[in-house]
Amino acid sequence: MENKNKKTRKEELKSAIKGNIIIAAVFQLFPIVGIFFALFCTADRIGSIVCLAISILPAETVALALLLQNRKFKQQIKEEELHPTVNAEYAPTLFKNDGYTYEKACELYCKQFEKKPGKLTKEDENNIWHYALDDFAYLFMWVIENDYYQPSKEFDEDTAKEIKDFISLIKKRKELPTTYLISNDYFAEDEVKKKARSFVADYFNGSYIEDVKKFAAKHLESELYGFPFRFEDYDIFKTRIDEAYKTYTDNKTKEE
Repeated sequence: MENKNKKTRKEELKSAIKGNIIIAAVFQLFPIVGIFFALFCTADRIGSIVCLAISILPAETVALALLLQNRKFKQQIKEEELHPTVNAEYAPTLFKNDGYTYEKACELYCKQFEKKPGKLTKEDENNIWHYALDDFAYLFMWVIENDYYQPSKEFDEDTAKEIKDFISLIKKRKELPTTYLISNDYFAEDEVKKKARSFVADYFNGSYIEDVKKFAAKHLESELYGFPFRFEDYDIFKTRIDEAYKTYTDNKTKEE
């Protein structure tokens, strides 16, 4: 929802200029105070000169600095009028892995291959990261396979193109979805096209994880975070996502 109380960049600059004018006016009082002390509170000439110097020099220095800053702000306002700043509205996060699943994946990996955590190779650690993404990999692959993926509006043009190219390789099954997620652990809701966005968000935050756990226990004889992504496993599980999507769309149609 748009925040109507949020100031635009132009309004912020104008407010800054007004603030500077007020501060400058306050500092302009300093010489008046200095003159008062010089005339009525200081008996000798040297004292009067010191009072005037102490009051006038800082005031003029501050006033000059504020004047220069306001000149800069006015120039920025002109530029803003020609090229208004667009305040970015970031899409909600659907999935983010900060590494909190790595420890569990490491435990299961070491148990599976009889390894010790302190003696893992770089290859082992990379494999563990693929295990640690069990909670999103199948659904992510489903989004890609069904052409529901799109680069987030937060990505710049070069990043979006690079991601599209890599997503294309995943769809052709020349790369793994977990490889993408290892490097890009943040997944925004707007990376799913509108047609399937609400379903993906609701399913992921709903029964999806339990569905993966049941699938892993029955078909892979494993716990969540205890297996790597394989396309042959995904091909079995994706029918469950298809069923969930059909149910979701059927219910939406009835509601309409």
